[in-house]
Parts: sequence; C-alpha cells; structure tokens
Amino acid sequence: MAKQKGIFPLSGSIGGVNFYFLKGEPVARAAGGGFNGKQIRNSPKMVRVRENMSEFGWCSTLKKELRLALLPFYTAHNDPTLHGRMMRLLQAVKTHDTVSARGQRRVGMGMQTEAGRQLFADFAFSPKRRFAELLGTAGMFDADSLAYAVSGFSVASVQFPAAATHAEVLYGVLRFDFESLDHSLAMAPALLFTAAAAPGEFVLVPETLPEGNGTRIAFGCVRFYQEVNGNKVALGDVNGFGLGVLGIVDL
Repeated sequence: MAKQKGIFPLSGSIGGVNFYFLKGEPVARAAGGGFNGKQIRNSPKMVRVRENMSEFGWCSTLKKELRLALLPFYTAHNDPTLHGRMMRLLQAVKTHDTVSARGQRRVGMGMQTEAGRQLFADFAFSPKRRFAELLGTAGMFDADSLAYAVSGFSVASVQFPAAATHAEVLYGVLRFDFESLDHSLAMAPALLFTAAAAPGEFVLVPETLPEGNGTRIAFGCVRFYQEVNGNKVALGDVNGFGLGVLGIVDL
C-alpha cells in the first residue's frame, strides 16, 4: 500500500492498481486479493465459510422471531445489547446439534439436548437484574399444568426502585417451534401490588394453553411503575426489570 501524491487524488482502478481513501488519506495498492462473492459460493477453500454463513443466517432469522414473540415482556424496556447476546446464545445452542452435518446444524436440535436447554434456561434476558432476584424469591414451575406457584412471599424482599410505587409480575408460556418458527404466547393475568400490600402466596396460570407444535418455555417478568396523578407510568430503568426462563417443556 502506497500513499497517493498529486493535486487530484484518484479513486477507482487503473492499470491493475486500486486507488481509494483510508482514514481520509488517499492511498493505492495493487488490485486483486481477498475473495469475491463467486469465490465464496464456489471455491473448495471456502466450504467452512459457506457452512458458517448458512448456520449464522438461520440463527439470525430465528432470533428475529424469538424477539417478536417476547415483545409483550419488553414493553417500556429497551436493551441495545439483546440482539448480539441472543445471537451468541442461539449459535451456542446450535453447536449441541451433533446429528446434523456442519452447515445444517439447527437450534431446535440443540434444544433437544440437556446442555442446549440449560444454555437457554440460564440466558440473561435481563442482564442487570434476574427475575428471582427482583422478586426476592423463587417459585415452583409445574410442567403438567404450566402453572407457577410462589408461597411464603414477602413484599419486603422485592427490590423496589426508589421511584416505584407498584410492582407487576407477568407470567407467560411461549410455544415456539424452532423449525417452522411458528409461535404463540399464552399469558396469565398480571399480578399488580404495592410496596405496602402484597399477597403472601400466589399461583400464575395462563388463561389458555399454547396450542401447536414446538417447545413450551415459561417466562417470568418483574417490572415496576410509578403512580403519577392516578396513572401508572412504567419505569424503563434497567435495574427495575427482570425477565427469565422458569421452565422448559418439550411437546
């Protein structure tokens, strides 16, 4: 690579030399090198690249549908890191597909393994605060009824942000088909309480059961509100939002 000298810097290719700008400086280099689209598609040396591209593309499509399915939980909460973190999760789960050939490995096959399901269950859908941490307790998930029960609950253990007057517990079961990407979310009635009054125990059950093929994944969410002139305004504070997986059931 050489710097250009002259009154008029060039841009483009002339006589086997590429002229372009690098960090604002006009430079030149011999044409050629690197890979073009045709080489990537056909070169035997690029087999591994094609395999990675195929699997990455499928994970990206899956991630988009999964984020759409979880939108009801993310109301009033924005996490700019979620996209990249979810992609890393899905690619990690995909590696547990030991049946399919490279380039054709699928997240759905990875989710059929204990290791893959554990990765998904442990994922920090809210990296600042976990669901159980904000709620101050962990309940019991029943795989048959899809209910989530909490007993011995104390509002004193809930981590209310300074401005919050109300806490809300959301619970839903997502039915997600990792192959067709078809999905549906069945929600339980929201549980809303104040720092001064809360139930000692509660059971959250979806109003309907998610029908169709796929994996059933139970999600619990805690978020907070501030009452202003009789209206409850959701707080977008990342420290006041917790979302996590409470159970995974294969259909």
